[in-house]
Amino acid sequence: MPTSTPLPSSSVAIDSATRPLRGSVKGILAALVLVVLALLFWQLIEQFHQTQERQRQRSLEYSIQLSDRMSLNMALKAQIAMNLLDEAQSSGGRLEQPTALASLRTALPALRSAARLNPTGDIVGDSAEASRDREFLRQAMKKAQGHPYFYTGTEDVKQIYTLIRQGGGVSGDYWALRMAPDALKDLASQPAQDFQHIWRLEQRKTQRVLLREPAPSNEADSGLSDTVLLQPLSNSDWQLRGLFDTYKARSELLAPLIGKCLIGLLLSILPLIALMSLRKRQRQMLQSRRRYRDIFEGAGVAICVMDMSGLQEQLEALEVRTDEDFELLLKSQPASLKRLLQQLRINELNQVALGLLEIERSEQAWQPLIEGESRSRPGIGVQVIQAVLAGLPRLELEICLTRASGQDQHLWLVMRLPESRSDFDAVILSIGDITSRKQIELSLLDRESFWSDVVRTVPDHLYVQDVLSQRVIYSNHHFGYTLGYSKSELRAMGEFFWEILLHPDDARSYQDMRLRQRHHGHNELLQCVLRFRDRENNWRCFDVREQALAWDAENLVTRIIGIAKDITEQVASSQSLRDSEQRYRMLAESISDVIFSTDGQLAVNYVSPSVERALGYSAEWILQNGWSAVIANPQQVIGFDALISRIGKVLHKPQELARLREEVTTRMFLFDCLRADGRKIPVELRVVLVWDENGNFEGIFGVGRDISQQRRAEKDLRMAATVFEHSTSAILITDPAGYIVQANEAFTRVSGYEVAQVLDQLPGMLTVESEQENHLRYILKQLNGQGTWEGEIRLKRRNGEHYPAWVGITAVLDDEGDLASYVCFFSDISERKASEDRIHRLAYYDALTHLPNRTLFQDRLHSALQHAERQQAWVVLMFLDLDRFKPINDSLGHAAGDRMLQEMATRLLACVSSDDTVARMGGDEFTLLLQPDTSREAALTRAIHVAERILTSLVTPFVLEGREFFVTASIGIALSPQDGKELSQLMKNADTAMYHAKERGKNNFQFYQADMNATALERLELESDLRHALEQQEFTLYYQPQFSGDGKRLTGAEALLRWRHPRRGLVPPNDFIPVLESSGWWWKSATGCSLKRAVSSNSGIRRGFAFRKCRSTSRRDSSRTASSASASPTSWSRPACHLPAWSWN
Repeated sequence: MPTSTPLPSSSVAIDSATRPLRGSVKGILAALVLVVLALLFWQLIEQFHQTQERQRQRSLEYSIQLSDRMSLNMALKAQIAMNLLDEAQSSGGRLEQPTALASLRTALPALRSAARLNPTGDIVGDSAEASRDREFLRQAMKKAQGHPYFYTGTEDVKQIYTLIRQGGGVSGDYWALRMAPDALKDLASQPAQDFQHIWRLEQRKTQRVLLREPAPSNEADSGLSDTVLLQPLSNSDWQLRGLFDTYKARSELLAPLIGKCLIGLLLSILPLIALMSLRKRQRQMLQSRRRYRDIFEGAGVAICVMDMSGLQEQLEALEVRTDEDFELLLKSQPASLKRLLQQLRINELNQVALGLLEIERSEQAWQPLIEGESRSRPGIGVQVIQAVLAGLPRLELEICLTRASGQDQHLWLVMRLPESRSDFDAVILSIGDITSRKQIELSLLDRESFWSDVVRTVPDHLYVQDVLSQRVIYSNHHFGYTLGYSKSELRAMGEFFWEILLHPDDARSYQDMRLRQRHHGHNELLQCVLRFRDRENNWRCFDVREQALAWDAENLVTRIIGIAKDITEQVASSQSLRDSEQRYRMLAESISDVIFSTDGQLAVNYVSPSVERALGYSAEWILQNGWSAVIANPQQVIGFDALISRIGKVLHKPQELARLREEVTTRMFLFDCLRADGRKIPVELRVVLVWDENGNFEGIFGVGRDISQQRRAEKDLRMAATVFEHSTSAILITDPAGYIVQANEAFTRVSGYEVAQVLDQLPGMLTVESEQENHLRYILKQLNGQGTWEGEIRLKRRNGEHYPAWVGITAVLDDEGDLASYVCFFSDISERKASEDRIHRLAYYDALTHLPNRTLFQDRLHSALQHAERQQAWVVLMFLDLDRFKPINDSLGHAAGDRMLQEMATRLLACVSSDDTVARMGGDEFTLLLQPDTSREAALTRAIHVAERILTSLVTPFVLEGREFFVTASIGIALSPQDGKELSQLMKNADTAMYHAKERGKNNFQFYQADMNATALERLELESDLRHALEQQEFTLYYQPQFSGDGKRLTGAEALLRWRHPRRGLVPPNDFIPVLESSGWWWKSATGCSLKRAVSSNSGIRRGFAFRKCRSTSRRDSSRTASSASASPTSWSRPACHLPAWSWN
């Protein structure tokens, strides 16, 4: 078939091309070649300069983009480091911890160490053990001021620094990150470029190169580049220099320029050569035209010559270049299709084509072939256009036309599309009539579709398999999909996936069947059951049946046809039936109940072996002798005998049997049986009539049970019910879910609820959930873990009253160990709790003032000290003693003293907060414990305020028996941990401070000081030595004479006491006289009175007393007693009162 033969219509062009060339044509063509060469050279030079300028511009744009990218990378790295550092700081991490640096190195691989700088640039924290860059960091800190981050580096480029403002700018501290020089490469990371650009990263001041791309081969190369951009990088002391190598660009462009010149020269010479051969080709073309006409008309195939030269121009005019553009054009401009189809012109048809299409002229072929007869029968125009757009070399398609007789005509068209656009003016289209073949094909398709539908609708798996290769040639259902696997899973298992899924135990039997099928299974149907693993990892059973389908020359089977039927459910049903039968047989043989059955004629045909354990008789003995032999009292089985008699009468009466089936379901009989050992046991017999699916009577099925234990259990239940109803404690029983199922009368008496009101209710109605929710959860946990719980809990009555109760809950399990119920008992312990509260108050509270006593106070103080030690808080302890309580108590009596103490307790409570503790230690001594404070200053301030409020409250007089009395208080204050951490030490120091307040004149408060203990110890030693001094007579009296005013008459003598200590020597009176005052005056009084007898009656001896002792009645009484003991007849016993400075000097 001719492909690209020229059309006859192009003969005019051929004739014009074959005209003789004029002599001047060659000269003109030579001149034109020279002009073209000159223009080409000028264009290449211009193109060279433009290309060089574009490369320079690209270098400039790349340098700008690189500068922006590095600035963004620097900001991004700084922000990431800032976030990680803030996160580590907020979580309590420190730079010295490896975990803090590890998280930073994950984001910054080049990180070496990190340091924290204060606003002056000094290092306050550093992960590096020994850093030598403190001065450099101070200089860098000055540059970084005002910037959220700042990048810099050392002069030798061995270390890069990143300074990041801490906390997002809240404080003036900075983080300093030390990184390796590789960090610069991370900042300058960039995607791959098709052109190698030159740039350098420099120090802004010194222009020292930090990083360059590419690295120069020698120093001379780096100096040949021109600077196209010098861009400083923000937040750093760096700058980016973009370079352009002009010499290198010229050398790279010069070679293509020379090549283009040579190509242009060659292309200019080629037309001259082509013109020389043109004439020769024209002569050959005329000869080919004659041969083409003979072939065109003499071929036995219908041939059509088409002119599609205008199609390309029309497509370009419509801007249609792809198939998608063509589809959009048809949607937006449907009318344009007509213009495109008109560009497919039919120039010529041979006689075969005219006869095939039943037309007379070639113009009549355009409508059926190109445009189409109708929308249902389109032509080939659209498909030809699509083939041209797709660039297909060959187009084959089928169309259907309507003949003049009305019958369908199927044509097969083949078109070879030329490669050159100039050849589209003569495109050959061959046409073949395939009507007969199409009819046969459609008939075969219909038949194949019918049998395909038949095979596809077969529910079983039908397949054809090659025996040698084991490949499945055909399958109506994909076996892998039947097993639930997806296409990807089957593809992963391979072509022979079924061998992988086959049960290992069935592989051998399957291979045996295959071997037998290959050699001996010509007319034999082979069958086996195979198991395959499905998608859910379950084994599914298939009944496989195979028959030989094809044989080879050696009469060996080559193909087989088989059916695989899924019988998983049938196998499971059969196995379930066998298992059920086995289970029921095992059940009948293993349970203690006696099972028997009869046939349709009421003859006993089965008795379970358990009858031997129940009655002592074997099953064979019962079958031989019947049940009547073991009945103890025949009167008890009259009902059973009547049922047997009724059944026997209607066995052959279908209507009566139907009525019996409706009336009799399950019957129960109670009677006594005699065991083989002579004992009588009660038996419960349940019988049911057995019918088949058609309603026919098959016999009786009976179950007999020994109910001896049940009878005993019923007796025990009656006894338990009696105890349950008459118990004094409330009892309720719940089911496993917690719902109340039973309660006794005591429950109503205690809770106020009637039993009917709480049935099927949760016990939560009895509890105080809002106050003890956690405790109730603990009770449930104990019950779930240990099965029992007992303890105290608060409940509420029906009227809402809350009361304490002692509750015990026990989980009751059945014989199998499963939870059956909960039994709960509880009783009201309000009176017991009240007694316990009274005992508690008597043990821990003062009976007079109702304040905490010494025991409770020490317990609270101990707890407060432990809490303060854990929380690092300060505890204030105050000791208070009433200064003038004893005279009032002695003079007015204990009742008045008690009222004063009670009012004193009220005043003390008013001076402190509710969280503080006020306690009475005994007598007129009180202690105060203030709540811990977080600082010493706060504790001191609060202690002073409380002490001042107490002293101020005592300004108001106490009214006792209608008279006003004033008392003061001495307060000692100690603070923990300053004055002691132990309870005894702190109380001792507070007591010492209180006595120090008394020595300071009372009615004041004193804080404990360390020298107080030394003073107190010295006073105790002095008091002890004074007692021994009285016994060892270390005291002496010196008498100082007293004269009259004129100095001529002795009027008396003043006795002065002196103490000579064997170790201390002569002790000054100011040191021991105050101690002696507090211990008694007996020695001095007795000694002075005894000496009175030795003095003449007209002289007097004056004893020296302290001024404050003259007001003491007890001291006057003591002196008076001493005077009486001396038996002095004079009136000398009246004491003289002197000021202390006068009395003892």
